Amino acid sequence: MSMQSRRSNARRLWLAWVAAVLYCWLLVAPALAQNTGLPPVLTPDEVERVDFTRSDVGFRSLFSDLPGDRPKIERLLNLYNRAVANLGPEEPWDADGIAALWFMPRVHLMLTDGRHITLVLHNGVTLYADTPERSRRVTDPEVSAELSELASSYFLPAEGVTVDRRTVRIGQTVTVRGDNLQAKEVQLFLMPSYWPRSIPSAPAPYPVPEALLVATVPVTDHRFTYTFTVIEEMGRRLNGSPGKVGPGAWELVVKGDAEWAIPMTILPPGPAEPRAVVYDRERVLTWDEGEGVRIDTLVHPADRPLLVETGGHGVSTYISLDFLQRWLEIPVVPVGPHRYRIGPPELGLTVEAGEDYARVSGTMFKLGGVLEQQSGRWRLPWSGLGFFFDYRVQWLGPERVAFLRNLNGLPAEVQEALASGALASARGRPITVTLAGRDLHLAGQAYLDPGRNRVMVPLRTTVEALGGRVEWFPLNPGWERTAAGHNYGMPPTGGEIDSYVDVTLGDRLWRVYLTPDMAGPTVVPLRDLALAFSYELVWNGTAGRVDILPAIGLR
Repeated sequence: MSMQSRRSNARRLWLAWVAAVLYCWLLVAPALAQNTGLPPVLTPDEVERVDFTRSDVGFRSLFSDLPGDRPKIERLLNLYNRAVANLGPEEPWDADGIAALWFMPRVHLMLTDGRHITLVLHNGVTLYADTPERSRRVTDPEVSAELSELASSYFLPAEGVTVDRRTVRIGQTVTVRGDNLQAKEVQLFLMPSYWPRSIPSAPAPYPVPEALLVATVPVTDHRFTYTFTVIEEMGRRLNGSPGKVGPGAWELVVKGDAEWAIPMTILPPGPAEPRAVVYDRERVLTWDEGEGVRIDTLVHPADRPLLVETGGHGVSTYISLDFLQRWLEIPVVPVGPHRYRIGPPELGLTVEAGEDYARVSGTMFKLGGVLEQQSGRWRLPWSGLGFFFDYRVQWLGPERVAFLRNLNGLPAEVQEALASGALASARGRPITVTLAGRDLHLAGQAYLDPGRNRVMVPLRTTVEALGGRVEWFPLNPGWERTAAGHNYGMPPTGGEIDSYVDVTLGDRLWRVYLTPDMAGPTVVPLRDLALAFSYELVWNGTAGRVDILPAIGLR
């Protein structure tokens, strides 16, 4: 027999052997699948959805009828079909092991006929149908690694219910989205926000009589998206009457298989004309579009803005009601003992002394501080209310702060005026500083600034002599982008501010931003320090002495 004939016969024998093996596998595979309960082959049409679980974290499911999800399911099933042909013997999870499964990443193939297949991603991949007591491990290391890697990439945390904006003007739209929801539909409510929650008219759970039903939205494939426009008359109250929406603090409530309450602030329609007001070391610069910059002098020293915290409420920009009315041009009207209406009557914004919330059109808005009297001036935290009037706060460094209305930064004319008016603090005659008659021993460090006629003192030495604490904090690169998201500020000056100090005395904290050009020990006006901590000052010009009188409660 020739060599060629022998090769041909060998090839025929090899092909016959392969065919026999495949034939046997086709006979055995169904029996194996029946034995394990695992289908030997799955197609996307046989899979309704794919769920992902691990501990108490929620993940987004995949659905075969969604165009964006189907290719992912196809890739997953291709690997599943390879994996199910390479299974080892049963490795049942014991009782403790079943409990441990809760912490392990698992993929659930929910089939259209009601069955489900689970893939456990732990030390490779384990498959089981219905019960983990009949688990089988994928023995092909290459297939196991590919399947584990692909399945792990599909674990996308569910966002729950989200909105595209938390602050919205009347006339603007809001888009609400939800994923990983089990309900067939959700109800969207707008609920006026009350604080504290003990007010009888605002019990839980929703809905309550004050809630406005905005819409009932169907949930498809565990997800929904709905967009609505905020208008003054919208939705229905529970009694069927038309709903009314006004500026203030609200909650968007989404009620389905669970309940989500998302705080929202509704603002008046607008915005107002651009405007800038800058306090700069007792000067006040105002700018209006088309009118340029006007420079004036602060009427009363206690009207200067401060960045302070009182009673643990958090750092906030405090301004006086006089500054609010005179410079920001916002009406302030007394409506009761130590109670004031701020802004136009239709806004319905009122504040009351000692309260840490404001009432806005019947809602209750957290102030982040309290209205209180200091040095004969009523002062309140402005950070949480400013956006009702389109003002945001931008600190520019020590003794300088800007209130910007419908502006993203200081106008060029204001920047030029600030640069031209920058005056260096000149050392004048030495000043003796005493606390209730006791010398604080600041000789040679405290002096009179002749240009501004004010006493300057070293910050740390003075505060420590008063029994307080000074802490210095550097600012990391990019911090201004983080600060921009807070109500109390836009980026103060971008990269110009490089650090700040927190001065703590009793239950008060005063924050001072610093700039790189401030070399040496930080020096501050004594009047600012006294105002921040409610001290009174008595000036004796002849003796060159200023006496600090502690406020009641600190004596």
